[in-house]
Amino acid sequence: MFDLKLPDFEIVVWINYNAFGKNLEKEILAITGTLEFDEEMETEGIKSYHWVVPSWVETLVLGGKLKEHIDNPNLVLLKLKANYDSAIQDVTLKDDRKYKKI
Repeated sequence: MFDLKLPDFEIVVWINYNAFGKNLEKEILAITGTLEFDEEMETEGIKSYHWVVPSWVETLVLGGKLKEHIDNPNLVLLKLKANYDSAIQDVTLKDDRKYKKI
């Protein structure tokens, strides 16, 4: 049976999956290291990652490291999410999606 519950905290990244995006992917994977994937998918030239993060503080720390890549045109989305704590607002560091939804 599948657990359909979202993680408490997550980092969401979308990458244009071309030759340059694959280099960016390697750099991002080096930062996210041992985090567990909640989801990884490739569709229509975009690769998306959703990582489970143990705490909001760690989400912010890793988000700060990933923020170094926001000027890269192959980074489409970088979002930090707290899915069940209404006292914490999601942080969108970059959102260049054509259709804004998440």
